[in-house]
Amino acid sequence: MRHWLPMLLVLPLAHCSCQRQPEPAPEPAALHAETVDPAAAAAAEAARATAEAGRQAVATVHAYLGALPGTDRPRADAYWSGGGPGDPAGDAVLRGHMPGLRGMRIENDRPQALDRQSPPRAYEVPVRLRLDDDAGSLRLRGYYRLRARIDGGGWEITSASLQPAFD
Repeated sequence: MRHWLPMLLVLPLAHCSCQRQPEPAPEPAALHAETVDPAAAAAAEAARATAEAGRQAVATVHAYLGALPGTDRPRADAYWSGGGPGDPAGDAVLRGHMPGLRGMRIENDRPQALDRQSPPRAYEVPVRLRLDDDAGSLRLRGYYRLRARIDGGGWEITSASLQPAFD
């Protein structure tokens, strides 16, 4: 009877399989492609392209505002259509406030498409700026309008409108 006891203890282990059966491979996405609605796929692609164009337009505004306080004003002006903001500049209050600038906070709202193309070729980017200098702080509110460059190389600013904002 004592010899049977170890065998009874080993018996449950014998029924356990140490080999796992592989899980079935998931079906390739190509098999599901025929169930995707082509119109829905085109609409999703258009929405993705529109969102990406809006992000690039906002990034251009941020790059311009980041270059503006520096000593290389032509670098900042290169973001404008025609190589400069025109006279008078729509953001003249900002451009004139650069000496003594210690800090600038940039907030923007969602860019608004100015045309119905997909993706849009023109945007208006609403902005709120807070400028800190030796004299205190100044808040500005307004927008920058941009259009896609003709050569397809990004975005250029076509106009701006900034006014002092009072809380």
